[in-house]
Formats: sequence, C-alpha cells, structure tokens
Amino acid sequence: MKTFSTALLNDFRFTAQRNNNLQAVPAKKLPTPPELGIGITPDELVGPTIVSFSSGMIAGFSNQGPTRLIDNTFTTGDTLTWLKGRHTFKTGASLTPYQDNTVYDFYINGRFYFRDTGGISGPYSKNDRADFLLGLADEFLQYPAAPSNIRSKWIAAFFQDEWKVTRNLVLSLGMRYEYSSPKYDTQGRSFTWELGQQSKVFPNAPRGILFPGDTNAPKGSNFADKNDWGPRFGFAWSPGNSVKTSIRGGFGVFYDILKAEDNLQFNGQAPFFAFADLAFNPLTDNPAAEVLNMTKPFIAAGQPNPFPSRPTPKDINFAAAGYLPLGGGGVYSVDPNLRTPYVYQYNLDIQREFGSNILFDIAYSGTSSHKLTGLVDSNPFIPGTTSRIFNLPSGNPANAFSYLDTFGNVGLANYNSLQVELRGRPREVRGLGNISYQFSYTYSKSIDTTSGFRANNTRVPYFDRKHFRAVSDYDLPQFISLSGTWELPFQKAWGGGPSRLTRGWTIQPIFNYRSGEPIDVGAGLSRSRTAPGPSGAGDQTLVRANLVAPITFFDPHVSQTLNGKKGNYFFDPAAFSRAEFTAAGFDPVNNPSQRTYGNLGRNAFRGPTRANFDVSIAKITKIDESRKLEFRADMFNAFNYALFRNPTTSITSGTFGQISSTGSSTDSQPRVIQLALRLIF
Repeated sequence: MKTFSTALLNDFRFTAQRNNNLQAVPAKKLPTPPELGIGITPDELVGPTIVSFSSGMIAGFSNQGPTRLIDNTFTTGDTLTWLKGRHTFKTGASLTPYQDNTVYDFYINGRFYFRDTGGISGPYSKNDRADFLLGLADEFLQYPAAPSNIRSKWIAAFFQDEWKVTRNLVLSLGMRYEYSSPKYDTQGRSFTWELGQQSKVFPNAPRGILFPGDTNAPKGSNFADKNDWGPRFGFAWSPGNSVKTSIRGGFGVFYDILKAEDNLQFNGQAPFFAFADLAFNPLTDNPAAEVLNMTKPFIAAGQPNPFPSRPTPKDINFAAAGYLPLGGGGVYSVDPNLRTPYVYQYNLDIQREFGSNILFDIAYSGTSSHKLTGLVDSNPFIPGTTSRIFNLPSGNPANAFSYLDTFGNVGLANYNSLQVELRGRPREVRGLGNISYQFSYTYSKSIDTTSGFRANNTRVPYFDRKHFRAVSDYDLPQFISLSGTWELPFQKAWGGGPSRLTRGWTIQPIFNYRSGEPIDVGAGLSRSRTAPGPSGAGDQTLVRANLVAPITFFDPHVSQTLNGKKGNYFFDPAAFSRAEFTAAGFDPVNNPSQRTYGNLGRNAFRGPTRANFDVSIAKITKIDESRKLEFRADMFNAFNYALFRNPTTSITSGTFGQISSTGSSTDSQPRVIQLALRLIF
C-alpha cells in the first residue's frame, strides 16, 4: 500500500501521463514522498484527475472542460402589415436553422469521490481524508472526449388583427404556429430507452436501448411535435368619457424551444464512446495486498477498461467491451415522446390617474405551465426488490442498466401575483423642491414539481411525480421597492448665492425588501444510487430529512452555541434527523410501511429576508452653453446591512444551520462607495 503523510497534502501538485496516469509529486523543498498512482487512460489528457471530498473540497480542474464549441444560427423572416378600416392586419413568418458543433470534455480525466458516508463500499474509515491517504476511493467517474454535430430548424408564422371596435375599445386577436424540429446528430450518435425492445442496429446491445434506424426509435433526440398552436387575445378599454382610467387584459399560449442540453451528452456515451461509473467493493478485513481502487480502478471494480474510446463495430458485445451497466452518473437521455413545453399566460391591469401627477396601477398576472422538462429515473428499482425495471427482460444481464436519468415532460408549474404600483411624476413641493417617486409591491407565489435542469430540484420520483409539488426554488412571495428623485432647493433657500454652487443638486434613493429564499434540507444520503434507498426506488438523493421537533430560528447577527458548536445559526439543527434511514431494522425493501422520502417536504421553510438601501448624490454644474460637469457619489448598501445568504443545508456538514456568507450576484455585500466625475460636451 502506497501512503504518505497528511503534512504533505498541501504541497502536492499533480502531473499526468497518458499510460502511467496520475502521480503525486512534492514541491522541491520537501523530501520525495511515496507515489500515489492513478491508473487511467483518458481519451485526451488535459489535466489531473479530480479528487473530491465530503466536505466539498475539490482538487483538480473543472469537470466541465475544456470544451470547444462552434454554434451557427441563421435567421430569415418578414412581416406584412395591412390597414383596412378599423382593422390593422399583420402576418409574418421566420425560419431559423441551427448548428451546434461541439467537443465536450466532461470528466475526461475522471473523478474520484471520497465520502464520509461512503457509497456501496462502506464507508471505509468514515473519514474522507484518511480514505484518500489509503487510496480508498468510494466511486470513480470517467467520460470521453465527445464530438457532436447537432442540427435543428425552427419555423414560426403568425396572423394578428388589431380591431378598433369603438373609440375607447380595442381588441387584439391572433394565432401563432411554431415548429422546432427535434435536434439530431449527423452521425446518428443518439439513443432512446424502450423497455424490452431489441436493437437491430446494435444487435448485441441489451434489450431496452434503441438507436436511429431501429423501429420505434426517433432519428434524433425525440419524435417531432407538430401541434404547437398558440392563440392570442387582448383588449384595452377606457370606460366612460374620461381618459383617466384604462383597463387592459390578455391571454395567450406560448411555447418553449427544447434546449440543446437535452441531448448534448448523447454522443458522449456508449456505444459511441467509452464511459465509466465505478463503485468499489467493501473491505471486510484488513487487506493483505494493495487495494487497487485508485491505482487500477477498473480491475478493482471488476470491469474492463473501455478507454481510450475506439470506433464501435455494430456487432460489439456490450458486456465484454465494458459498456455495462448503461446509464449512471452524467448520462442524460430524452423521452422519445417528448412534447414541447407550453404555458398559458393571462393578466388583467387597471390604471387610474389622480390629478395630473399621480398614477395608480393594480394588476393580476398569472401563468399555468405544462409539460415542463425535468429529469426522472426511467429505470427505478421495483419496490420490494433489488432489481431495476430494465434489467428484467429475458437475456439481459443483471447489471445491464444502471439508473437512467431521462428528460421528460414531468414538470407542472403555476404562478399568481398581485402587483401594485404608485407613481408620482416630478412636481414642485413647497419648501422641498422638485420630487418624483415610485412605489412597487408584488405579492406572488410560484409552485412547481421541478424547477428546471441544473436547479436545486431538477428530478421527480418515478412512481409519484407530483410528490414534491411545492413552492419553486426561486419563489419570493413579497417584494417591495421604493425609489425617487429629489432635486434639492438650494437655489431657493439661498437666492443670492452663486448659481453654480446652489443649482443642480439631486438625491436618488432606492430601497428594496424581499422575502427569504426557500430552504430545502436533504437527508444527506449516498449519491451513488446503487441501492433501493429509503423510498425503495433507488432515488435516495431525493430523500429529505425528517422533522423531529419544531424549528427554532435565531438572529444570525448573534453567535449561538448549540450542541457544543458555536456559530451564526439561523435555525437549530436538532430539529432535523436522518437517523431513521440508517437505524437497525430499517428495511424499506421488505417493509413497505418504512418506504419514505422523509417527512419534511421540499422547500419547507425560508431563509433570511433582505432589505437594502442605495443612494446617489449628484451635482451637475453648467460650465457654458455646450459643456456640463457632473459629479456623482453612489453608495450601495448605504447603511451596511448584512445581506445574509441561506444557511448551510447539508445535514452532514459541520456548519449545518449556520450562515457563513453574505451578498449574491445581485446584491452588494458590505457598503460600497464610488465617486465619479464626468465632463459632458
């Protein structure tokens, strides 16, 4: 067994060789430590193998690259307008061919996982860093250099009639048609899952996978959806003879375009290219010989090494080539019957003008979304067994298919909102100067079953696809904004003062407040998905923690000591537990009453609210008829509020329940002051 001291870890740099693969090399100032060998043969050597730990620490480059991408989009279209009487007719069409030419290097040099909780293997020592020193990886992923040549066409046409029915009533009626051809690879590098179906293109493939050219298989990612008709209706009405009030409303059906992400990774998978998702066997005793999890991972897992990728003959034996099990981590396929997602949009708006300066607006806006794409495991464990659905057909090996993450029309969503706005146009206020303002308030709720690919919640359970219907990952029920412009009246207060000093001063404050973001607490179970798990279906990554006590919240400004740990807690971790899932006697395979996704539910509570105040002070000085000098002082987060981000929600983390960061991509963090001077000429 090759081992080395933890004191050397921070001074290691990794170098890779194509066949000798990966070894640890110390900095020159240290004595040479023993070698840590990593035995892989990647399609393309672009960097070190990634090493990741339960704590979140990762050594190595990004798993997303390097990726070479060339996109070509060509667009042509035209619109015709015809005015006749009270009608304004419009019609038009457009055509957009699309090309995607990519070499996608995803985990091309592999990734070893070291987990405190372990995978199928354990855990070994229950310490991820100790396992690393011993070379005891829990899981290994490796994928190919994957070129693609994806093609698609988008066609749209519309007709609209804007009809002025009366002096104060206008109707808008229309219809739109869209068609987006399914994306296909010019080399036919795609596949689809069809339970029990035998491919004729690859006759030695296990039953359940089909390729372009097979009966019941689409040419590309999915069969065409040619039924995307979108009616439109809208109106604008000003009741009575007054022009102070207007009422507007509308309804329409709108279609999405299936994204390239849905089938981007088809061509990176078997049988077109090699791939591997290895789980290593447990240790039952102290090993008498070197453990090969890292030095010879394919031998350790009992799998042939399919790398580097080679051209695939049609009669290839999938098992002998090391292509089984099909599926697993990083493999995304598309439901062949995928339909275009669509949304109903509707709104009603009432505006009323008071006097000559104040405008009040109240509106309702809503959407109802259908056939949204999300991921579902097409190959779950059959409840009550340790067998997956696709592995049961006669002739299939027991390990023919792993889990099969499939893009399908599994998502539903709806959004409803009340929107109120009060706007004051600029006007002189005695003693205060010229003032304008705008107040906005939105009260809303967004609910869905999945919040989209790459979101926190992107998968749904196979047997109960609405089980996690809850507020969306991005739901913010309340938002308040108040802004204005105040032109200071120095020239009136000091009429005899120099105009260059007293004129041109303005203050522009902006205040906003919003609700906290949803918090989702998972059970922190193994991500290897090699066992049925608490639900019995093999989707343990969907399992939430159990709520075992009322949630106690704390002010994160104040440090707390809970269970011997000190930190800026937002909630008490003791309210949550995962003990049930690892307790003696917990056997959801054989005991249906124990099958569970946890009792907490998805996005069950919210993080801290946010309030922020920005202000700008400006002075414009007129130099002459053609030149002005503007001075600005901008203060972001002027009162230096702590804009807390959500606390740590990983129940296995040592900082679970604690807030350790502030700000975001849209919020300033501490107070920021910037000064600017501009000459306008």
